[in-house]
Amino acid sequence: MAFVSVLLPFRDSAATLDAAIASIAQQSYSDWKMLLIDNASTDEGSSVAQRWTESDPRITLLHEPRIGIAHALNTGLDHSQGKYIARMDADDISHPERLAKQVVYLDANPEIGVLGTRTAFVSTVEESRGMRAFVDWQNGIITPNEHDVKRFVDAPLAHPSVMFRRELVERHGGYSTEPLPEDHELWLRWMDAGVRFAKLPEELLTWNDHDQRLSRTHPNYSVDAFFTTKVKWLAKWLKGTLSARPMIIAGTSGLCRERTAQLEVEGVPIHAFTDVKPREVPGYAFIPHDALPSAGETFIVSFISQRGTGDRIAQFFESRGLVEGVDFILAA
Repeated sequence: MAFVSVLLPFRDSAATLDAAIASIAQQSYSDWKMLLIDNASTDEGSSVAQRWTESDPRITLLHEPRIGIAHALNTGLDHSQGKYIARMDADDISHPERLAKQVVYLDANPEIGVLGTRTAFVSTVEESRGMRAFVDWQNGIITPNEHDVKRFVDAPLAHPSVMFRRELVERHGGYSTEPLPEDHELWLRWMDAGVRFAKLPEELLTWNDHDQRLSRTHPNYSVDAFFTTKVKWLAKWLKGTLSARPMIIAGTSGLCRERTAQLEVEGVPIHAFTDVKPREVPGYAFIPHDALPSAGETFIVSFISQRGTGDRIAQFFESRGLVEGVDFILAA
């Protein structure tokens, strides 16, 4: 039985697929099997994949006609055999030591279920500052606690960089095929079940951004899709661990109010709003940001979404003695 099963789904990726596969074939760690899952390709990708299966017996080509990466990944999971599952995308490049370092870490740290790596970001998109900032944010999250408290902001680790224990699929299920970001939903569901996440500090994957990448083009990865996915798990967590504390929302913009309404639909009662500038919200108390209660008295959920404000908000709350994940959470 192969120690690591590598899942690489692809659809119409002939231009980049060969290099992606080669980056796994050239790993310093050799005890792996790779499953290439053709997700109804219409270009030459299937031929590229077939050539690799003929030259390397560790590589198998599967076909999944139902279009959608979650369908393809679940087909890969059904055929996987390794103790560990590694993800790979057809756009990206794994660095030669990636699998070796992830296996060593997971063997030495049985309490960690999912392990990512930092990623090097390369883009052919002229305006890519937002994506670059997102990658920088991900790369700043290393420890299990950091992954835990940041999980409601966005997906805290790059999907194609991860390796996880195969037993987690058997315990907690595979990828959702609903119209949502399949990776973030999986992380939230597994974290809710107590699975611990971590990230290696080395950049062991090159994440190649381009204008046709699914995360840029598919509605499953829209801002609304991400929030609809995470609000369910945010509400479950709030109701399960913090139900005795009054809830305060940081942010009074129209978007913050919309997010608050979605949270209330999930059964979380809201006590008050807070913001830097006084702005009352009908039906709720307003607490000035410099008059917030002390640690342990309330819990604050920040829906303020302007780029770059999250760290400043966290620093302000921490300056008042509040602890992220204990007294407040960033969720935008």
